Amino acid sequence: MIQPKYYRTIWISDVHLGTRAGRASSLLDFLRHHIAETLYLVGDIVDGWNWGPSWHWSPAQQELVNEIAHWRWRGANVVFLPGNHDESKLSLVEELFGPIPSTSSLIHTTADGARMLVTHGHQFDGSLNPNRLLPIIGAHAYARAQRIHDWYHRQPGRERDEGRSLSDYFRYPARKAFEFLTDFRDRAVLAAARDHKADGVICGHIHRSDHRLIGTILYVNDGDWVQHQTAVVEEQDGTLQVIGWSGSHQNISVSEPMSQELGS
Repeated sequence: MIQPKYYRTIWISDVHLGTRAGRASSLLDFLRHHIAETLYLVGDIVDGWNWGPSWHWSPAQQELVNEIAHWRWRGANVVFLPGNHDESKLSLVEELFGPIPSTSSLIHTTADGARMLVTHGHQFDGSLNPNRLLPIIGAHAYARAQRIHDWYHRQPGRERDEGRSLSDYFRYPARKAFEFLTDFRDRAVLAAARDHKADGVICGHIHRSDHRLIGTILYVNDGDWVQHQTAVVEEQDGTLQVIGWSGSHQNISVSEPMSQELGS
């Protein structure tokens, strides 16, 4: 029997439980092959925007919830940081996971002494970001978008299309027009790190993993468990890296920075 791989800390986000899009089975497999002292659930673990007639709950999603509960039972420090999709449904999160420590942001000190600000990342969205509008548009429009997304990714060959989501195709032509007005992310990350006297920021939200410097600030994004199946991990010496999971016993280091997208 292969022993689980041990990390000091693991960060995951953007699982979107309650939809058909999330890869609960893959994350369940990942968690069963890893151990960490601390597990950070960095927002959008549950998709509260999809609550209602479109809510989807599978046996794999329930098993994943049970596995996270098992981590807590065996002594792991599990902390939930709400995202834009689940901050309005904290009671639902608690109903699924039980009483769980929750905070919008915190400082994590790595083994080598670095102070890392941890937060979901929607806090860095500008006022013109499309994500500000989605909760206003309503659950029905969001559910329709989810169905389009699901249909698109069931089409043959889509898995080979470099992992790009349908929203990427819709956003890309308009991105240049938005850049002037929404050139906020790097500046917002820098400002947040400086406000908290942090050496870096770890977040999710944009569904794209990343690991790079913004000036002297380390910016690390843990990606998602909808398409990319990535997490941020801390080794015993404090080293932070992004890893991908493509099946049992396979840790794939994601060393190069990923392209940065507008928020998801």
